[in-house]
Amino acid sequence: PKVLINNKEVDFLEASLLDGQVEKVVMNTSEPETYQGLPLSISFSGGNLENPAISPGDVDPFNYQLGILIMALITGAYVIIGGLKAVIITDVIQSALLLLAGLLVAFITFSQPEIGGWASLMDRDLGPEGVERFHLYNASNHPALPWTGVLSGLMVLHFYYWGTNQFIVQRALSATTDKEAKMGIIAAGFFKLLIPFFSIGTGIAAFYLFKDRNLEVAQDAVFIKLLTELISPLGFGLVGLIAAGMIGAILSSLDSMMNSAATIMTFDLYKKYLNPDADDRKLISVGRFWIIVFIVLAGFITIYTMDPNSKDSFFLHVAKHQGNLIAGVVVAFFLGMCWKRATAAGGVAAILAGVLFSYSIPVLYANLAEGNQTLIDLFGSKLNFMHGAFVSALLSAQVHIVISLQTQPDEEKGKLTWIGLQIFSAKELSVFLKTLLFCLAIYATLATLVISEIIPPAMAAFIGAIWTFFCFFLSASHKAKSVGIATYREDRFWAGGLASCAIFMLFYFF
Repeated sequence: PKVLINNKEVDFLEASLLDGQVEKVVMNTSEPETYQGLPLSISFSGGNLENPAISPGDVDPFNYQLGILIMALITGAYVIIGGLKAVIITDVIQSALLLLAGLLVAFITFSQPEIGGWASLMDRDLGPEGVERFHLYNASNHPALPWTGVLSGLMVLHFYYWGTNQFIVQRALSATTDKEAKMGIIAAGFFKLLIPFFSIGTGIAAFYLFKDRNLEVAQDAVFIKLLTELISPLGFGLVGLIAAGMIGAILSSLDSMMNSAATIMTFDLYKKYLNPDADDRKLISVGRFWIIVFIVLAGFITIYTMDPNSKDSFFLHVAKHQGNLIAGVVVAFFLGMCWKRATAAGGVAAILAGVLFSYSIPVLYANLAEGNQTLIDLFGSKLNFMHGAFVSALLSAQVHIVISLQTQPDEEKGKLTWIGLQIFSAKELSVFLKTLLFCLAIYATLATLVISEIIPPAMAAFIGAIWTFFCFFLSASHKAKSVGIATYREDRFWAGGLASCAIFMLFYFF
């Protein structure tokens, strides 16, 4: 552990405690320190009396593994017993707790005198001592979040999560009507927009708060530190409430994974290929078996691949590994929906090629970048995983097209496209693509004006948001008239509100 004398870290050889009190501190210095006239305060930062090998702020590996086991048992129990209905009901409760916990932590953090509210934090971040963490766009060679990766590979990840991820798809399919499914996704999008304020904003506030209080905190330990420093002294059971929300978020992801994976194994493999005549009782038994298999597998993977004391960002760690697997999946879905000539062989080839490209491209880039300063200045010495995901998606699309053209298409499955299913007519799709290209041109123009400092980001944000909502409003009003309903009851109207808010934030935090 670290030893602090009068809140100043000192170099020491040995420190010992007796009955919770400091018994002895042996300094590692040839010159004696003097503290005459000062009330002597000796404190420890980090460390563990039961396991001296643990570094300051680190998690005991035994407690980490025990926590994984407990969460696996709890989640596995209610998913096996209740199925998708139990998953959805518990997720609603857990989501409410998570939202409440996040807002509560944000409110208390921003209420600290060192922060002084949102506006004060924004001014400080943009001031002389600020590090400008409210900016979304970093240099293209930034190791974590390059702007080129955010606008390319990160979009691939978003298309995967919101369009093809079984977690989202299964919830949409569980809706009673198409309209409820669409509005559910839109509502989830509005909740998603709260994250920059109560999650990212709170993290930035914590950065300055801990800086003012001379506390060194690892980025993945910030939330726990906020609980111990700010929430715990307030009492009222707030720590328990917030902890319940955080644990609920973990359980929500875990139960979704297990239920979705078991569904795929049961219906797409077992029933389709092994036992087409299986009754519901048999399918339920098979599904429960696979839930047990996946929960055990997930537990082992988590224990043996993730270091709980890693100083790297856990979110970026997960996104990086996920990005290596999804480029081909996005391509297979996209071409399958848009191109009637796409074949199953092409889709499988794209998925496999996407994984191969995702793991090989960074290695190839490292060889190309060695000694190439121009390339390093553009994209860094190591290729960011977002860039890799985007390039992998482009190459996977080429593989999909080539293989599809070399194989025989299924005429019936070829009708399962946006146009074939009459989701869009050919004319509507053409108008949509032209409008999309025109919008991208407007956004690029606004970005150029902001970069050139001709207009401020706030003005670009308002212009971009108004234009975005206008485009959606025209489409919503046209659709509403054709079916005889009010415009505000059309889902495209609310989708326009969501999209305009997102565009506003993309420019406002330029």
